[in-house]
Amino acid sequence: MVSKSIIVIMAIVALVGTIGLSPAFADWDKTKYPSIEGTIPVDSNENYSNLAQITLVDAMTIAEGEVVDSKSMYAKLSPINGYLVYKVVMSNDNHEYNKVLVDAGTGDVLYVTESKSFDSNKKKKHSENTKENKHDKRMKDYYKDMTPEQIAEKKKQFKEMGEAWKSLSIPDKAAMIVHFMQMKLQWDTMSEEQKEDQKAEMKEKWKGYLTLSPEEKKQKLEEFAQTVK
Repeated sequence: MVSKSIIVIMAIVALVGTIGLSPAFADWDKTKYPSIEGTIPVDSNENYSNLAQITLVDAMTIAEGEVVDSKSMYAKLSPINGYLVYKVVMSNDNHEYNKVLVDAGTGDVLYVTESKSFDSNKKKKHSENTKENKHDKRMKDYYKDMTPEQIAEKKKQFKEMGEAWKSLSIPDKAAMIVHFMQMKLQWDTMSEEQKEDQKAEMKEKWKGYLTLSPEEKKQKLEEFAQTVK
């Protein structure tokens, strides 16, 4: 259920399979960017984790200031056209998302993608590739033994969890993103047995979160953020 790429995003995604941003994450590294010029030159294979001169919180805050009525949902350091940037995924109340490239040295906004609808992006993907993607298969497997009523309730809980994540403060979101990036580094060195133990531990930790009220979901996420700060 939990792949290393999902772990990078957050344990919530690992548990529920979505926070309403699966299209944005699915084509995270497939976006074609124009030629941008930053201030920190890097090679693709270089260890650039300590080169940034602004923080993840800075980058997410700057992105929110650039894209009106949107919240920063996820961000990470990436080399783009030979320069180090933060790629920040933004989402608004109309279920549209875009990505903002923030220079990791100066904090300047280098590029903002056009807004995309989650639904239109999903339809486009299916029209281009009829083969079922991993996310869809995982969710179908998750729902396969549920009644239509149970599926509707579960999707409502997923949506509430996504809204709870979206409503968190930037420092709280950033703290959890960093935490799960560190987990990803550990994941890469684990044996299969250790990975299974980790998945079981994560599943148990987040067990019951989906059935909480929206307010309780947010509270639990805030409490978790405090434990990893």
